[in-house]
Amino acid sequence: MHPIERLRYVARAGSAPDRILVSESVPALAAFARKPQALLVAVRQLIVRQPDSPGLYALAAHMIHALDAIDAGWDFAALLEQDRTAEIAESIAITEAGGTDVIDSIASGRGAGGAVDVLCPAGTTAWIAYAREGGRSVAVVTPVGTRLPAMLWAGFLERNGLSSPEPTTGESERIPLDAFDDLIGPDGIQPLSAWEPDAPDVAEIARF
Repeated sequence: MHPIERLRYVARAGSAPDRILVSESVPALAAFARKPQALLVAVRQLIVRQPDSPGLYALAAHMIHALDAIDAGWDFAALLEQDRTAEIAESIAITEAGGTDVIDSIASGRGAGGAVDVLCPAGTTAWIAYAREGGRSVAVVTPVGTRLPAMLWAGFLERNGLSSPEPTTGESERIPLDAFDDLIGPDGIQPLSAWEPDAPDVAEIARF
């Protein structure tokens, strides 16, 4: 498939998992990797068409920031392919049944003040309160490719109409990371202080 056609395919892919969007994007973007300006235009077009994919923001930032964009793209795609966060979270939910509630996240990011917010399905705040009443701890699932640095996070929120201070918008709500007890990532269940972004902060990707 021609690189341009592959990019169009990814742009029209709808709500495919980030792992698939990223793996399909890398070979297409690799065709532009030796021309930085063309690569920047290409990744921006992908983000415009897939604004709710944190993995594409992270991929774009890795490729634009790297000395070798192709290697950076394939390395990040491999990280997503190898990520076992979902399986780990499922295992924890089973083994800790009754003691720990496991909550999925859509994305998370560091705000301008340094605090981390988590974008979760609407109703999560009520779920946390219910768990607390039952004496259970709450762990939030943060897969590889969903944790964004400050500028990328701000761009992600803005493009998805989530920049309002109002924490709940439509089908999702923003919740402070410290509302949870632990986080679950590729290294298993960890303290909240283990949260780190999955990509460098690149202004050209954050705002355009």
